[in-house]
Amino acid sequence: MDGLLIGPATRRQALFASVCAFAILLTLALAAPRARDALPGIAPFMPMCALTVFTTSSIAAFLLGARFAATRVAMLAALGGAYAFTAITVALQLLMFPGVFARTGLLGALPNSAAWMWVFWHAGFPALVIVAELVRKRLPAPPFARERLDARGWLLIAGPAAVAALLGVLVTHVDLASPFRDVADAAPAPASAIANNLAGLVICALNLIAIALVLLKGRLRLVLDLWIVVALLASFVDAALNTLSIERFTVGWYVARVFSMFAPGVLVCVLVWEVTALYRQLAEEHATLIRASARDALTRVYNRSYFDEQFREAFERAARTGQPLSLVMLDVDHFKHYNDAFGHLHGDACLGAVAGALAATLASTLHTPGGFVARYGGEEFALVLPDTGADEAAAVAERARAAVEQLGIPSPAAGGLVTVSAGCATRDAIVASSPNALIEAADAALYAAKHAGRNRVSHAGASIA
Repeated sequence: MDGLLIGPATRRQALFASVCAFAILLTLALAAPRARDALPGIAPFMPMCALTVFTTSSIAAFLLGARFAATRVAMLAALGGAYAFTAITVALQLLMFPGVFARTGLLGALPNSAAWMWVFWHAGFPALVIVAELVRKRLPAPPFARERLDARGWLLIAGPAAVAALLGVLVTHVDLASPFRDVADAAPAPASAIANNLAGLVICALNLIAIALVLLKGRLRLVLDLWIVVALLASFVDAALNTLSIERFTVGWYVARVFSMFAPGVLVCVLVWEVTALYRQLAEEHATLIRASARDALTRVYNRSYFDEQFREAFERAARTGQPLSLVMLDVDHFKHYNDAFGHLHGDACLGAVAGALAATLASTLHTPGGFVARYGGEEFALVLPDTGADEAAAVAERARAAVEQLGIPSPAAGGLVTVSAGCATRDAIVASSPNALIEAADAALYAAKHAGRNRVSHAGASIA
């Protein structure tokens, strides 16, 4: 099972992703004209956003790596590498940023170290998404090449993380010029502001190329395609608004920080949703397996194992509450002769029909929850009747006997129809007993019915003490 993330997207999922994409673009259209408008400064906002991006990107990288380990889909490993790269670069940018942990930044930060880490962060993510799309179908996962693919896959995750660390070393040892030009010297138009910042222009272009490649390669068929496009749109808006206003505490700066958190956060939400959906699916399949294991494969009524467990529980419950508990044992008359005459396939069909008649009788006559029909063994069945006294149990047994006879199944035995014999026994409401004693009493009553001529109901002489 590949999982929901790389499964086909439903119409509802596509609609929801489209609404998110529209909201992102609408926000850009509203914020861009006022990107450089100053707002009150909130100093902790930037480190809070950076920590959020680091946390969500780390979680996304881990979950994508786990999905790669389970599916061996190389694209997931490459996307995990993109988010690992983001986590490390944003962490380094936060540590190097002047005034957050130290006046000039940590790690021996130079004047433009934090700015360059921001550039690497925002350029690296779409660039690595492009890599993920390029390896989408070039690294299949054939069974005979799993070890080789594993090595390539883990390299796709570890490689970007190592590159991010090396870039951190670079910007703290080489005094690079500022990647941004002061937009105050540029024309006031937003497009002019972007054009005068080559780094921002390159980042925006990388995001658009990555979006185009996802659309071209995946055509939005997969759930993953939908949300990668949404994440790339958020990354594009983040870069565009930051390029429009490199000054802190402006409309563009604040909105860009929100989208910087959204880009990894949206995929984390999808991954967590996938895990939740898979757990729910697993729970449903487990419940189905449990139900199937309790059923007799031939007759579809409960099997002997279920009877042994549930009958003991019903008996103990009756002992605690003082309520009656009745057991009806039924046996198909002359079933060996029926098999000999018609063959085992017809014999199997006969048992299935008898079981269906017994189940229908129980469903229509027993109003107390907990009663059930079970195949006790061979051609023998059991009806467990909680909160049912001896007279009522005998009436249920008689209706069950009549229902089988009314099936009209031809038989080579005397009478010409398939019939059943039944024995009833009821636990005494006052004196304690054991489950085996009740079974033995019902068996004894069944044998009495067979010895008396079959196709009849026999009762245990008294309630079982």
